[in-house]
Amino acid sequence: MSSGITSTIRLAISTLPENFDRSRIVTIIETIEQELYEGGVYASATADSFTIEITVRTGQLLDTAKVLTELELI
Repeated sequence: MSSGITSTIRLAISTLPENFDRSRIVTIIETIEQELYEGGVYASATADSFTIEITVRTGQLLDTAKVLTELELI
């Protein structure tokens, strides 16, 4: 991601919708990044044991929220 002001969104893995297989976090991250990209958002996602962290340019927060809402993540 290019430099600039970024924001981080954290999603608790334990609250993911049932259609996401929590045992396949890498697949979930790839899906989120792909859906965001298709929505015109350039983001990077990582995960630890408890959360998925999505980093986006602050100017793209509205578009990010729209995509994450469509995925039922927020």
